[in-house]
Amino acid sequence: MNTQDRVRSFIIDELRFRGSAKDLKNDYPLLEKEVLDSMGIFQVVSFLESEFGIEVGDEDLVPDNFGTIDLIAALVESKQGS
Repeated sequence: MNTQDRVRSFIIDELRFRGSAKDLKNDYPLLEKEVLDSMGIFQVVSFLESEFGIEVGDEDLVPDNFGTIDLIAALVESKQGS
């Protein structure tokens, strides 16, 4: 399972995505569609830190990093590469 799939599974299972799983594509606008709110972002951050062994700093808590599954995966990959 790749990073996007793991993040998608978390959103569906833990954040209880209300739409259809097939609609939750990598470019689905998570913030615009209110899938993620401030509490949801902190839940995602906690998941990312434990699941991928990364540290998400305060400077990373910007909408540009959490707007889509692809953006979240890019954040993970940038943290793993540093």
